[in-house]
Amino acid sequence: MRSIKLTYIAFSLIFLGLLFGCSREISLEDEIEKILESSEGKDYERVIDYDIKGEFIVVIYKSKSNEQLNVGFIRSNNSELDWETGMGGPELAGGYSFISYPLIVNIIIPEEQNIKEVKVFGETAKFVRFSDDIEYWISFTEKTPSSLDVEYLK
Repeated sequence: MRSIKLTYIAFSLIFLGLLFGCSREISLEDEIEKILESSEGKDYERVIDYDIKGEFIVVIYKSKSNEQLNVGFIRSNNSELDWETGMGGPELAGGYSFISYPLIVNIIIPEEQNIKEVKVFGETAKFVRFSDDIEYWISFTEKTPSSLDVEYLK
């Protein structure tokens, strides 16, 4: 009788260990990918980077159908993530996108080689290098810049 109780306890502990050991929380990156696949599945290839700005997650992702980066906005509402909007960004060969809704986001891929720094309104933009083929500068500003407000430093 005692061996049956011990066996029952051992199996119960193993079952609980497997149950809790195999369950995993979904990461933010996995959530972002799920949202992009359901919202932008036709033109979504892979996430390049993301930034959390207030109630938004700004996602930079590679277009599947074009050689360009796209920009997506995911809103965080009480621990729920909801797709807000997405739009095309700069071509990988070079260009820029100044997005003004729902946040002002500036994405710049210099056409010129050997750029060491990009400044928007005098502030250094963040450099993101994903691969040899995908690198860009991103900044978040209070107002939309013109091309004259962007400075390229070698």
